[in-house]
Amino acid sequence: MFSLKRKGSHSLQLTRTLTEPGKYHLEFYLFTPHEGILSPQSLPEPDFFFGTLEHRFSLQQLPEQNRTGKTYNSANLSLPRYEILHGSWLFQYQASLERLRQQIRNSELSAETVKRALRLSQTFAKRLRRSPPEAGKHQRYFRLVDIYFSWLAEQFLLECMAIEGFAAFSPELRQNATDFLKEEYRRRRELDYLMSFQGTPTRVWNRMNLYQRLIEYPTLLRPKITELGDGTRKLVKAVSTTFIMLLFTYALFNLGGVRQTLSIGLLLGIALSYALRDVLRDDMITGITRWLRKGKARWKVRLLAPYTNKPVAQKKVWLDYRKPSELSPLVQSFSSKWVASDEQQTISYRTALTLFSANFKMNQFQERLSLDCEHFCEMIRPTTNQLYAWTDANDLTSAIQAHPIEKQHDYNLLLVYYNLGQKHPSTQRWRIRLNSQGIVHCKAKKTAPSDHSTAEKAEGERLD
Repeated sequence: MFSLKRKGSHSLQLTRTLTEPGKYHLEFYLFTPHEGILSPQSLPEPDFFFGTLEHRFSLQQLPEQNRTGKTYNSANLSLPRYEILHGSWLFQYQASLERLRQQIRNSELSAETVKRALRLSQTFAKRLRRSPPEAGKHQRYFRLVDIYFSWLAEQFLLECMAIEGFAAFSPELRQNATDFLKEEYRRRRELDYLMSFQGTPTRVWNRMNLYQRLIEYPTLLRPKITELGDGTRKLVKAVSTTFIMLLFTYALFNLGGVRQTLSIGLLLGIALSYALRDVLRDDMITGITRWLRKGKARWKVRLLAPYTNKPVAQKKVWLDYRKPSELSPLVQSFSSKWVASDEQQTISYRTALTLFSANFKMNQFQERLSLDCEHFCEMIRPTTNQLYAWTDANDLTSAIQAHPIEKQHDYNLLLVYYNLGQKHPSTQRWRIRLNSQGIVHCKAKKTAPSDHSTAEKAEGERLD
């Protein structure tokens, strides 16, 4: 099952953990609003694949290995294993803070939220700093993790303390939060961490983002992307060019009774044939190539392990824009209740992932889908419309109130995926509301139930 969380004002992130080798099929459908102007021209499919949607995988230690402390904290642990272990710990802690931050944004700050954040931070600090390494390479990575953790914990607690309701909490809780921050500052001073926290706010923020990328680097699988269909396109290009030139050559030398001597008319005819070829060729090549490769994968991605570059997994990717009526019967059965018009545009992103069994001896994998909604927000034009309302006030001027209208677009995100050994698909759906400034809110919704006959029919159409 995927869990969703917001990342900033424009991004959403879907994550799940893969614990067994095998084949995983995932279908991602983004139903755009009828008012939108999204099309392959405004957002080409390669731009969506390489920019708007990010599909990544990272290594994680198995849960039972995470609970063992002495063996896996020792300096004898190999550097890759050490980095994967400590990086996994850190990002699990960061995910927990993000969930607490989302709770605060959805409701309000509570004393229990602050207590939980303090417990998480104190537990992680004890676990991380229990036996700091002495070796050079281990020490460098430990220093990055320690600095970044200290900054993460500080930022969350300071954010809570800046909220108005924090002052109403018990003096003991407020003192515990202050003591934790003082202890972190003392540690930074003793271990010479203060240089990482100096500079303008923008500089510190960018430095910490750099630390995060450096910490995350040993855990991320390296994608090696190959675009499929290049041979088909070259073949279509060669055949179409040959056909067009044969046609025009035949017309010039035979249909008009042109003499076999060089003349201005012949030269102009040859020049015209080349011009028409250039005008027609690109559109014809694109159209024929799409027709020949309809239903076939567009990219093949090999996922390589960090350091060793050994293949860990392989996936094929399908991506296209479709009308709701062009979707599979299974997806139509899920979306029939909330698709407003057949004129809507749907972005269909499908993958077939194969995880090799040799890589599950020491790790499990986190699958992460990140959707950047900034391009969709830019397509929403701000409006100056106002709604006027009448009240019962005695003064006529104060009785009339003007309420500004904010233009918003609703997107529906549908995931259809098959777990290992599962005959029928699992589905999850979210409604995403956007305005010109970013994401207004994101809410999980139920999908319409599908009958077994439709699901069994889709089973036979599953991606190869």
